[in-house]
Amino acid sequence: MADRIDLLLLGATGFTGKHCIPYIHKLSKSDGRSLTWGVAGRSEDKLKQVLETAKELEVDFQNIPIIVVDIKDESSLQSMAQRAKVVLNCCGPYRFMGDAVVKACITAGTHHVDVSGEPQYMERVQLEQNEAAKDKGVYVVSACGLDSIPVDLGVVYLQQEFEGTLNSLVSYLELWEEGQQTPGPSLNYGTWESAVYGLAHANELKDLRKKLFPTRLPSFKPKLQPKGIIHSPNIVDGWALPFMGADRSVVRRSQTHFYEVDNKRPVQVDVYFVIKSLCQVVLLAIFGMLFSVLARFSFGRKLLLDYPKLFSAGLCGSKDDQPSEEKIEKSWFQITFYGEGWKEKLENKDDQYSIPCDKSIVGRVKGRNPGYGSTCLALVLSAVVIVTESDKMPGKGGVFPPGAAFAKTSLIKQLNENGLIFEVISQKDL
Repeated sequence: MADRIDLLLLGATGFTGKHCIPYIHKLSKSDGRSLTWGVAGRSEDKLKQVLETAKELEVDFQNIPIIVVDIKDESSLQSMAQRAKVVLNCCGPYRFMGDAVVKACITAGTHHVDVSGEPQYMERVQLEQNEAAKDKGVYVVSACGLDSIPVDLGVVYLQQEFEGTLNSLVSYLELWEEGQQTPGPSLNYGTWESAVYGLAHANELKDLRKKLFPTRLPSFKPKLQPKGIIHSPNIVDGWALPFMGADRSVVRRSQTHFYEVDNKRPVQVDVYFVIKSLCQVVLLAIFGMLFSVLARFSFGRKLLLDYPKLFSAGLCGSKDDQPSEEKIEKSWFQITFYGEGWKEKLENKDDQYSIPCDKSIVGRVKGRNPGYGSTCLALVLSAVVIVTESDKMPGKGGVFPPGAAFAKTSLIKQLNENGLIFEVISQKDL
């Protein structure tokens, strides 16, 4: 692999892909690194245009490899994969376009990272491609964006920082825009499309998980109890609702890995997001119910995909109405964690405690521009770590969630150094 490009950005002309370019340029050369990178996509002209729009980076783009690839053509994908050490895949929805790229990468002996937030795709890839990836010594890591680096690695971080044994964590996601709100959508169309198809096929997960995890984890006590559909948390202001994204399923996969491979007691996790007012909660509930019903039927999905602005209350625009640079640069996210456990560590991972939890921890992960800043940062650094620290990753390859893949690497440290902050707020006795 010595003559391959270190980092190849697939889908560089897409909304997320083009926002990765400044990060891949910066991070390939920081900390004494000298990694090569290139871009790949369907149109050479569009790839050149995207690079041209990044002139402020002061890069000689004449030396940046441009690879034209047709995702629907197996030989074209294979040829692309053979040119790189790691493919950073920004082509979604991954339900339709992810499998072929992963298979081509595994065949070519090329690592693969993406920003999928689609549980069905991620868990199916682990079920069907894990052994092949191991045989080839290839790492395939999904959910390397907002879904689900902050929560999955946030749990890992707090496990490492907790002075004792951590039993459970609850996370609360907050999103806001600094200053006066900028008009226009906050999400790009691709994210909306993935959500529509993800909910439409959610019934696939039950059978898929039975095959992926034929043996269930033991029941650890005290069991983390759900907080209810709506509740007012003690550690953040506002009203919390269950977060329907991929975070919880991704964390569960990482914790299963730690239990089975590292002999660690798994942490129980629930994830919520926070709305500031009850009026907003009511509006969200109405739109959420409508979305849920429509996504289950083909005609309903067509309505959702044809009129995203209407059915998202303006949160998402059409394919041609993407979030403005001003709006995404003013956006922030923060995830606050509250956890409980014990000061004492028991010897065996299956041992049960005879006393109630006697210690708590509060932690936080915070960053700017969650969809197209922090997400791109996390994706690029995930690829960089695979190239530079594969000796600190589990096994010799395989399909992993980010927590399991990067727990023993410097990824959390590097994210902290680049503005995605992981911190412990407090630890105290109960």
